Amino acid sequence: MMGRTYMAIDLKSFYASVECTECGLDPLNANLVVADESRTSKTICLAVSPALKKFGVSGRPRLYEVEQRVAYLNNRRAKEMSHQRLSPVVSIYRDELLKSPELKIGYRIARPRMNFYLEKSAAIYEIYLRYLPPEKIHVYSIDEVMMDITDYLNEYHVGARSLAKEIIQTIKAETQITATAGIGTNLFLAKVAMDIVAKRIPGDEDGVRIAQMNEHTFRRYLWAHQPLTDFWRIGPGYARRLKKLGLHTMGDIARCSLGKLSDPMNEEVLYREFGKNAEIIIDHAWGYESATIKDIKNYHSSDHGVYSGQVLPRPYNFTETRLVIQEMVNSLALQLTKQNLVTDQVALRVAYDVSNISEDYQGPLVTDFYGRQAPKPMHGKANLSLPTSSGTELMEAFMKLCDSNLDRRLTARKITVIANHLLSPRLARLANYNEQLDLFTDSTKKHKNRSKVQEKDQKLQRLVLDLQNEYGKNAIIRAADLKKGATLLERNNQIGGHQA
Repeated sequence: MMGRTYMAIDLKSFYASVECTECGLDPLNANLVVADESRTSKTICLAVSPALKKFGVSGRPRLYEVEQRVAYLNNRRAKEMSHQRLSPVVSIYRDELLKSPELKIGYRIARPRMNFYLEKSAAIYEIYLRYLPPEKIHVYSIDEVMMDITDYLNEYHVGARSLAKEIIQTIKAETQITATAGIGTNLFLAKVAMDIVAKRIPGDEDGVRIAQMNEHTFRRYLWAHQPLTDFWRIGPGYARRLKKLGLHTMGDIARCSLGKLSDPMNEEVLYREFGKNAEIIIDHAWGYESATIKDIKNYHSSDHGVYSGQVLPRPYNFTETRLVIQEMVNSLALQLTKQNLVTDQVALRVAYDVSNISEDYQGPLVTDFYGRQAPKPMHGKANLSLPTSSGTELMEAFMKLCDSNLDRRLTARKITVIANHLLSPRLARLANYNEQLDLFTDSTKKHKNRSKVQEKDQKLQRLVLDLQNEYGKNAIIRAADLKKGATLLERNNQIGGHQA
């Protein structure tokens, strides 16, 4: 097959850039963070403007980390003044702050507006559709897409860089949002060119940042790049496991894959550590990726699941945690009904709060993302006798997991509910599920009762979905959702955990 060309486009600091442009500010010059102040200073910032990032603020800090960084910078600026004091005037503009060192560094806080960001993202997607049909575009996230541009280049006889520049400049002209692009001979190289190279290089004469890579330039320029977590599909967990093997770069992984079986390092070492995922890691180390946009569009997992997780606003006791789990299970049942899916396995995970650590606690410990010690999270899994999306049956399974596994002495901080092994009701009927029988149960009567429960739940769940579609998610709620500690009403007004 003829070689193909792919493009990845990222909208720079998208949420912060949208808020800046709405206020008439230049995101490259104005200090702004997108965060919900009402959640206290521990809330995670959804985005930081490029201007504020240049002052050393990370991309996804907690609000108090922004406050600390700005306070540190202002303290340092004051010490550089002859009278050890800054002017009372505060500026959010980078050019003013660089020109006038006596000014205090300031920043603006914008509350997240997820629906508005989705509208902006949809408007930019319409720009992509002027060049390519939907089947050539994969929406990777709200601010990132991948595209197969091969046919467009062949039809219009233009270069990949020219097309990328035209799209980026159109986005800038119509939305004031800055974008960067990566071009590659496969999806992995396009993504890496964008993530690692384009975001770090200076712009051209028009300020546009585009990077292009093939297998050879990837090996020449990025085999020694660190950290490994900069590369697509290598998270902190994989990076730690690779480090344990003495592998710190993509070049290290590629060299390891060439080892003979008699050598201490060879591809078998990687397969023992990562299983079938070792193949992807090795391919990426060499700059290879066989998946296409068409493959992504046609992909349907045979063993996929859906999950819902939330971080609680404070440590929750057992009763409150149980209440929130019930809310989440009801929502999970509605989601399965909406997608016309059933599940035969559910799982529950509850992470305990760090405040539980005391001299009295003698249980196992884990270290969280921030390096703090916390009790080991609770994990529970239950196989269902038959696939279902019934809220009643799911609730029964999750409550058994909760009551038999959750430590009632500890407070919870994060809850995740999961439904695994999803399939359509039709496939479930065709599948060979053998329910365990016993001598003391009337199996026919049991089956009829179960069918009645499922039918009743399906009617109720579809009615709830219809009402929610017509009048909003809070159109119909349970009385329990009004209890102290319940989170459903607030979560229904959010998208991705942020205010809609």
